[in-house]
Amino acid sequence: MRSEISAEYKGSFLASESWKGRIQSIYSKAVNLLHPSGILVSVVAGLEDISDYGLAVRDFNSFVSRISGDSRFLWKGSRIVFDGAVLDMEDAAVWSGRVIHNSGGFPVDLISEKEAFIELAAEEGFSPLVTMREGNLYSRAASRVLNNAAGSVNPSKGSMLELGSLIGMGVGFTPSGDDFLTGIMLYEAVTGRRLLSKTDIRKNLGRTTDGGRTLLSLALADSFPFYMKQFAEVLHQQGYSPHEAIKKALKHGATSGSDALTGFFWAAELN
Repeated sequence: MRSEISAEYKGSFLASESWKGRIQSIYSKAVNLLHPSGILVSVVAGLEDISDYGLAVRDFNSFVSRISGDSRFLWKGSRIVFDGAVLDMEDAAVWSGRVIHNSGGFPVDLISEKEAFIELAAEEGFSPLVTMREGNLYSRAASRVLNNAAGSVNPSKGSMLELGSLIGMGVGFTPSGDDFLTGIMLYEAVTGRRLLSKTDIRKNLGRTTDGGRTLLSLALADSFPFYMKQFAEVLHQQGYSPHEAIKKALKHGATSGSDALTGFFWAAELN
């Protein structure tokens, strides 16, 4: 008999039509389901790890104990049927990762936020692009791409940055280049300014991992994971601590939070 487990939150991009798939990977805080389109749907341990393609369950450990890696499942309506468990989404609250810019203008100058980031950022990944610390293999390669691109466009005149060659650059579930580009798109969403050629991003999505492609697909729709949306929203609040805001974002992944904020602050410098 299959155990039934309830989802507490569900991302707003999840479709209701039936489909079959397989479990792509199981981690300590996430189970990733591979959709035939190549997008990953992530069943996560809590709201802090959700995205618009995610489901947060009340008893994640119990759920994980009842499934096995690479097994098949059936997504049907508001239920996902696995070999050893049924995940019920009927009563889950809908969560949205969309970030909409404030038409009244950007509320902060980001000086304190950038100073906190330079102090706290991981040394690995793309962070040297902003911290100016000694670079690494990937940050140096990214620097060459960015210098060439930034010197040949003028966003104020309608020409956009073509940075698709950064997609898939780096290692990890979401490579550093993907996180960096997502950070730039978060800056765009917050400020209403457009810097990147989205056409260029879309045509290069095949260069990266399933996780990176899912992250970038969300960002192209101005939708971001919980931790990035939380960072964007705190910038509009009075009396918050820049150090605390940066610390929370940096907790995500080995370097994902750091790489995403690198993209955000790099874009702010460009403007």
